[in-house]
Amino acid sequence: MKWLVNLIRGIFGIIEKVFEIFSMGMLIAMTLIICYQVIMRGIGRSPSWSEEVAIVLMIWFGILSIPIGVKLHLHIGIEYFFKKFPVRVQWIVSRLIYLLITAFGVVMITSGFELVERMSRSTLPATKLPSAVKYAVIPLAGLTLIYNALELFFVSYQRFLQQPEEDAGQMN
Repeated sequence: MKWLVNLIRGIFGIIEKVFEIFSMGMLIAMTLIICYQVIMRGIGRSPSWSEEVAIVLMIWFGILSIPIGVKLHLHIGIEYFFKKFPVRVQWIVSRLIYLLITAFGVVMITSGFELVERMSRSTLPATKLPSAVKYAVIPLAGLTLIYNALELFFVSYQRFLQQPEEDAGQMN
């Protein structure tokens, strides 16, 4: 059974690494496209596709950042109140939070597939790509979000206690 857990961790590790590399590439591409658009607008020849492509890249970047943020404990938390709880309650509350994040991942998968299916009937005006391209990443990000949330959910109480002070607070 341990080999299966290691296999799943390896697969999702590769997926997350691809997400990170792809996200960096999207940031670079967005920057270059927007700079190109501004320069071309200055000479009166702004390309029609540039804004549309930059928006698609921004949507993808934002959606791919969700599971990465959960894994790295970068999601929003109310530290002040969370730290007032006893450590055992902090651990229990963090379990509840990870279950809610998992539920959100399920919604991302189901609604994402529905959104992609509905949007596939129309096209983006400038590039003529299917509108579904904007949202095609949602189900995959939802799956990765579920994996990250469940991995954090199953952190033992002892491991939760062993985390450095700055990390323990970010477990909420």
